Amino acid sequence: MNNHRRAKRAYGITPYAQKPQTMNTTTTINVSDVLNVLEHNNIPHEKQIEILEVLNLALYAKNYPKNTCGIIDHKIQLLQQLQSTQPNTQTEVINTACIKVRSVAILELLNTLNIHTASTDRTKISKLIAFLTGSTNNRIYNEIKKGICFTKYHRKDIDEINKIFAELGISVSIDKNKNY
Repeated sequence: MNNHRRAKRAYGITPYAQKPQTMNTTTTINVSDVLNVLEHNNIPHEKQIEILEVLNLALYAKNYPKNTCGIIDHKIQLLQQLQSTQPNTQTEVINTACIKVRSVAILELLNTLNIHTASTDRTKISKLIAFLTGSTNNRIYNEIKKGICFTKYHRKDIDEINKIFAELGISVSIDKNKNY
């Protein structure tokens, strides 16, 4: 397997544009295409920086025009600034997972008390959940309104809360595949 395929598989990259049918002896790189592939495949900022730095070294070595390398330099600087000013995206996903799972856990506990989102004012329920989770009332209200669904990032938290419920002898559990 060539390195290109291996890199695509390692990062889970999907092609951004169709491959040309015939190989050309002079190959040029469209920097916009590279940047689009990195952005559209949700590659973390730190990995994007690593990839762009390697690409930039290769382009400088091949004497690509300075404006092409400059675009990559500028993108690297922007990503580094974003990385320093924003929390880690993986941490954000984990925190979001925790809030969603906590919200559903509270909803399930409220259901055992016959307090349901269908029959009770969602604003009051979202206030309680926001208070207990540390999230904002609007965020919780909007999540409840549109329906809370889980991804693979939630599995660990769901397993943990279900284990806690079982240890406490509470006959409540959260279904990973259910939309709440």
